[in-house]
Amino acid sequence: MTTTWAPPSPPAARTSAATEVRRLPEAPPPFVGPMIGIAPLRWLLTVAFGGAAAFHLLRCLRPPAAWLCPVAEHRLSEMLHLVMGLSMIAMIWPWGAAVPAAAWIAIFMMSTGWFAVRAVWTPRGRAHPVFFATATGTMVWMGASTPGDASAGGHSGMDMARMGHAPVGCAGWASALLGGYLVLAAFWWVGRGMHIGGLPTATTNAVACPLDWSALCHGLMSAGMGIALLAMA
Repeated sequence: MTTTWAPPSPPAARTSAATEVRRLPEAPPPFVGPMIGIAPLRWLLTVAFGGAAAFHLLRCLRPPAAWLCPVAEHRLSEMLHLVMGLSMIAMIWPWGAAVPAAAWIAIFMMSTGWFAVRAVWTPRGRAHPVFFATATGTMVWMGASTPGDASAGGHSGMDMARMGHAPVGCAGWASALLGGYLVLAAFWWVGRGMHIGGLPTATTNAVACPLDWSALCHGLMSAGMGIALLAMA
């Protein structure tokens, strides 16, 4: 009886099979997405921030007569509000991830410092610059809370589709508290703008101007920023 001899499988084939087995557990590439993953909410906030930015741009180009002096300081504040509105639009869309987190932090730390100085120098009505300082301070927090991304796309910035579940512990609570503060402040601004409850206004003639559009604009921005922070929590 003749026995047929079969050669063993080549070592290269065994090595290739082992390599394929080792490649199976590889993790998927990191996901890079926008700050807010809900498209209708993202568009709604875009319209809100865009409207507020347009309002502040108009006030920069055509200062109201109520700005007796100094006009330069008021115009600089309006420009910072304009930058804030445009920055929030960038943060809630995927292309905003191209802006480094350090850029957001630097811009809004300077804005916070400006409004803090105005709060110290203003002889009366310090509540407004104090609020603006805290609002820009929350944007510093948003920039500092942004996880960097070293993926092939080179993105870094407000990666909120992933970041919506990222903050845990104190970071998540801080985002929730800051967001709640801004949403509550929005109600105060809207009440002030609509002269509800005898809240003070910046308009001397409430009959000629029944609405304080500046206060309503600040309320819109405050509500939008608060919602964005709550999306992070």
